[in-house]
Amino acid sequence: MKFDKYTRTARIYPSIIILIPFLIFTIYCDIGNLKEVFDDLLKIKLIGNITISAVLLYLLTQVNRFIGKFLFEKNMFKNELEMPTTNFLLFNNSVFSTEYKEQLRAQINKDFQIDLPNKQEEISDTLNARKIIVEAVGLIRQKVKNGRLLLQHNIEYGFARNLIGGAIIGLSMSIFDILYFFKLDNKMIGGISIVLTLGFGFLLLVHKLIIKHLGNQYAKRLFQEYLQK
Repeated sequence: MKFDKYTRTARIYPSIIILIPFLIFTIYCDIGNLKEVFDDLLKIKLIGNITISAVLLYLLTQVNRFIGKFLFEKNMFKNELEMPTTNFLLFNNSVFSTEYKEQLRAQINKDFQIDLPNKQEEISDTLNARKIIVEAVGLIRQKVKNGRLLLQHNIEYGFARNLIGGAIIGLSMSIFDILYFFKLDNKMIGGISIVLTLGFGFLLLVHKLIIKHLGNQYAKRLFQEYLQK
């Protein structure tokens, strides 16, 4: 795993947040010497300096990304067909002015020799129009890559999406912690677990608003930086 800014912020940090309910359980559980067992297990080296804890963290980052991307993002945006980057270039979308969209269309034609469907073609076959726009946007991303501010928007979007994906795991473990620690009459840790449960639950409740807002911000910046290239 490359530990660049995107990997650290958008993948590693969400995983650390999701691990909080697990850490609480291992630290405060009352099951013999379970804490020592976990500590010893996580310190075991597999290859060189790579420990089991590092492998588990990597696995969690992949699970969070998979759930966020394929369960939430793909379902919301219909496999990119309804992403903001697609919607904003449609004639029936009013986010961009007609003049701005014409400028983008002209630049796309100049750079990639792709003619985006006109208004009548879009009306007669909207699905095909969306597919062509998705293909063009893929080329735009390759051209812009990590623009001046685009990378920051991409990091913010990736962080939120991966955190939302992992929130299912965090919520499940937090609920388990509530039941376990209140059974032990540990009200303080049980209360902390309630707060975590509410936090993860809130993320899942408003995930569409968060992903849509950050997706819109990313799309706007992508097209701005594309025209500045």
